[in-house]
Amino acid sequence: MSLLDDLQAILVREPQVSGRVVSVTDGVARVATSRGAVEAAASDGLAVGDLAVVRERRAVRMHRGLERVLYV
Repeated sequence: MSLLDDLQAILVREPQVSGRVVSVTDGVARVATSRGAVEAAASDGLAVGDLAVVRERRAVRMHRGLERVLYV
């Protein structure tokens, strides 16, 4: 990588991406996204097969709307 590439990586904020967790090893999650595989620090309770959002180099489980519906 060139100096310009390094500076761009530091200055440009990374967008959040979503995908499916394919492995969790030693606190590192590998998430398959539309852009390819991304490695990030795994949050507690993240398991293989979960939908996850990767933001700020941390993978967090994505909550689906159905989990929040209350049936009366």
